[in-house]
Amino acid sequence: MLLNKFLEESIVKSQRCQRNWNLNKAIPIKDIETMKTSVTQCMSKQNRVFYKVKFITNRDIIEKIHDGTLGARVFDREGVYSDYTTSTNSQTLANLVVAFCEDIDKTDEKRFVTDASKTDMKSKYFDQSLEIIDRDKYTSIGIASAYLTLTANMLGYSTGCCQCFDEIEIGKILKEDKVLLIIGIGYSDENKSRLEHHVSGKFFPSISKTIDVEDIE
Repeated sequence: MLLNKFLEESIVKSQRCQRNWNLNKAIPIKDIETMKTSVTQCMSKQNRVFYKVKFITNRDIIEKIHDGTLGARVFDREGVYSDYTTSTNSQTLANLVVAFCEDIDKTDEKRFVTDASKTDMKSKYFDQSLEIIDRDKYTSIGIASAYLTLTANMLGYSTGCCQCFDEIEIGKILKEDKVLLIIGIGYSDENKSRLEHHVSGKFFPSISKTIDVEDIE
């Protein structure tokens, strides 16, 4: 029962985005290695490769990534939803920043193209194949990021995902063609609301969701 309670608490905590951090602490290497296991050993379509992952602790690079995340909605005070401004996403200022980048197995992609050339419906089959690859890519990244987020929360850290960023700028910083998702992981600032921007003091909105679950017996 205690294990179930711990798992459920970790799951619930993992859905909430952390916006500020205690940067006086450093995440131990052993925890980072466990998190690496979570993103490299999780399931994917036929166990194929669709992404690569960068684990970033270099503060200069983290600051540059954060500067490229302008566009988030923030308010002057927590719970105030009238006038608002846009801001950077400060979950990307965490102790550890993890970036998921596209890395589709080129051999696998070539197989789809070759198969397409053998059919009378080449263009239609080719387009459908690329659509399937794209679907499987995002599904795989979703699964991997969920493994990572849950693992980090079970280890006692807070997390925050970010897809609101300048793809070209972040790509240049990380020397990647396509960065798809950024996750901040680290120690929360216990003196602030998790919704407060790490630097500006502005507040991010937060909503709750209800997902229908049906038992079929």
